[in-house]
Amino acid sequence: MASRKRSPLRCPVCNGPLRKTRITPLGSVTADLRWELHAGECPEHGWFQAEVISRPPREIFAVTRPGGIARKFTINGKPLYAFPTIWNRQDPLVKADPYDARYWEVDWSKLPTGTVVFSS
Repeated sequence: MASRKRSPLRCPVCNGPLRKTRITPLGSVTADLRWELHAGECPEHGWFQAEVISRPPREIFAVTRPGGIARKFTINGKPLYAFPTIWNRQDPLVKADPYDARYWEVDWSKLPTGTVVFSS
C-alpha cells in the first residue's frame, strides 16, 4: 500500500470535506502490513480519524485530535464513538483499493436511525 497525499476521509456526519487532513504512516505494525492513520477536521463536527491497514477502514472514529482519545456523538439518545463504514460489511477476503472512497462511506444501516445530534 503506497501512501497517498490525499485521503478519502470525509466528515461522517455531514459528508463534507475535512480541513487539516493528515496521513500518518504508522509502519508495519502487524504481519508486515503497512498501517496509516488518516485524520481531518470538520469545521462543524470536529476531528475524525480512521486506521487503514492495507484495506479500507472498518470504522471512522470521532476524536479530540489526531491520535487523541475518542469523543462521543449522540444519535437518538444513544452514545456513538465510531461510525461503521460500508467496507465493514464486505467480505474480508475481497481485495479492494484502500483509498477507494466508496468504501469509506458511513453504513447508516448499522447505526440508530434519525437525526444526528452532535455532542462533544
